[in-house]
Amino acid sequence: MNKLKITISTLILVLTGISALAQQNYPKNLFVYALENRVSYQGKAPKISDFITAFLDVEETDEMMGNVRSAWEHYLRHEPQNPCVQLMVDEKNGYLRYTFDARLCEDFEDLDALTLFEMCYWNCADGKHKLIAMNVVSMMDGKYIIGQYSGINYYLYDNATRQIWIVSAEDLNAEIEPAIDEANYETGELMRMNDETVVVCKLPQQGKDINVDIYHGNRKTSTGLLWDGMRFKRL
Repeated sequence: MNKLKITISTLILVLTGISALAQQNYPKNLFVYALENRVSYQGKAPKISDFITAFLDVEETDEMMGNVRSAWEHYLRHEPQNPCVQLMVDEKNGYLRYTFDARLCEDFEDLDALTLFEMCYWNCADGKHKLIAMNVVSMMDGKYIIGQYSGINYYLYDNATRQIWIVSAEDLNAEIEPAIDEANYETGELMRMNDETVVVCKLPQQGKDINVDIYHGNRKTSTGLLWDGMRFKRL
């Protein structure tokens, strides 16, 4: 009986070790699509400002990132932002938020539209990578909508090479159902929450988990993505 207990205990330890090892590694096939720029920084590790600089230091950007870049350049030069723009950089917690409120702009004061861009990163449990997330939330007339750039994009940063790799939500177990209508998403057509399901994510300024609200008509459900050090688990 004692030998049986020892054998079972040993087997449990082996299986636990195998599971832990699998959890600590990202498969090589994740590292296929790399960003143009490597991350440049001073000190022991990059900060959120180093990451946003790497993403913006390219010749061409889409409209969303172009707006963020303009605000970032004002920030670096210690210049005041456009009245309808707010930029908050939290180096300590590795978080950045850009907000565009059209109601505060002279040219768009009659347009009730708000766009939120946020960025944060997590240290990975393998000690080799950092996970970076960039999230865009759009509102129109006080309601959440799916705009051209809405949603979260994920990236893995390699500590050794300073390279950033594009990864999918599926790779990180971060998919949220119900999914966005791809046809409307690709054309950039705005879809109001009364007509379609809208998934609204909020990245953590503090903590490690992503809060998720799902709107459909007048119904709202809340869930979350829990960070385990390498991937996410659905709340």
